[in-house]
Amino acid sequence: MNVVRLAGLVLVAGGAPGLIGAQEHPAEAHTHAAGQALTNPVEATSASVARGRQRYVFSCRQCHGNTGLGDGDMSHAGGVPSDFTDAVWQHGASDGEIFLVIRDGVTADMQAYDGQIPEEDIWHLVNYIKSLAGG
Repeated sequence: MNVVRLAGLVLVAGGAPGLIGAQEHPAEAHTHAAGQALTNPVEATSASVARGRQRYVFSCRQCHGNTGLGDGDMSHAGGVPSDFTDAVWQHGASDGEIFLVIRDGVTADMQAYDGQIPEEDIWHLVNYIKSLAGG
């Protein structure tokens, strides 16, 4: 089982948007209320999933692999990329929690994409990542 789940799924509940907080995360799987309170404004249509896949190929595949197993080329550089097909998500599995992990980052390996990926595209990414997990 992959211990460092989904690049972390969520983070900074209180800090300024886009800034990584010096927040400790438990080693076991946990959830984040701030992420659970967010609603995905982008319906998970086939067009959204396709757009998310395009963004995934350019921004995520190198670590998380072609099919989200955490086996991308950069996975051998010392970090442990999350396996998006695994049933356990380290920082929560809600759309909002996944969104915050991507936007705000959680570790030196999974840094923030705020300012690099538009928020709407992050929501498309969430839809694509959830499709990898079958839901």
